Amino acid sequence: MSFFLWYDSAMNIWIILAAALIIFLVCGFQYHKMDETHFTLTSEKITKPVRICVLADLHCRRFGEHQSRIINLVEKNHPDMIVIPGDLFDLNRDYKISFELIDQLRGRWMAFSSGNHDIYLSELSELRQRLKEKGVHVLENESVLFNDEIEVIGMTDRGRTLGFDTECYEGLKQTGGFQLLISHRPDYAEAYKKIQCDLIICGHVHGGQWRIPFTKKGMFGPHLTLFPKYTEGFYDLNGRPMFVSRGLASGAPWFFRLYNDPEVSFIDLRPKKDPSADGSK
Repeated sequence: MSFFLWYDSAMNIWIILAAALIIFLVCGFQYHKMDETHFTLTSEKITKPVRICVLADLHCRRFGEHQSRIINLVEKNHPDMIVIPGDLFDLNRDYKISFELIDQLRGRWMAFSSGNHDIYLSELSELRQRLKEKGVHVLENESVLFNDEIEVIGMTDRGRTLGFDTECYEGLKQTGGFQLLISHRPDYAEAYKKIQCDLIICGHVHGGQWRIPFTKKGMFGPHLTLFPKYTEGFYDLNGRPMFVSRGLASGAPWFFRLYNDPEVSFIDLRPKKDPSADGSK
């Protein structure tokens, strides 16, 4: 009799643990949710407010019919520019899904720079051309002026040739105005600390893929490195603000996000003298 009592108790414990695990996973598996995050950055180089929308790491994933969940947030917040810091596309995916987003955003000022998942695509030249035809500023080691006072510089991801080409970056500058760098990987923070830049926008890390509940601590970086240093929000790199978006999707379909909602971010650039501007938050 005692054996059966022990067996029943053990089974009950395993059932409780299994139920707790299922609840934990169901609560954490949050692709049905989407975070709208807001930040503010002030600069003496800005004379009028500019709102930037950051859409990182789509990886050809769909969020609602015709990307409606993303578009609804964009239309609600009226950004002046949209920055796509890489991994808009991915290997063996349906590129039409990514172009659904671009088509819905057509007519807005957009800038794109390739990420590591984009750079390996054999069709990348064609995809870049299609983006240009739809009005996107495709910045692959190139720069463009926005609003006559913000210079947007996009650096192409170098794939397996790791590292950030600081000499190339410095050579792309056209003005002494506000310089916004689009560079897919935050991993190159040590290089970013050495350049002259007013804002760096990155993606790549997907918020750490799995986040510890009730914290902002991401567990996994690219290549399954543990607890990456830069996963979301603003970081001060020797006075150079770097913003890392948690992004929208994940690189590998089987590696789902946990306690880590897809993110659409908005950064308000405001003149330093603006009394309503209160810095990054």
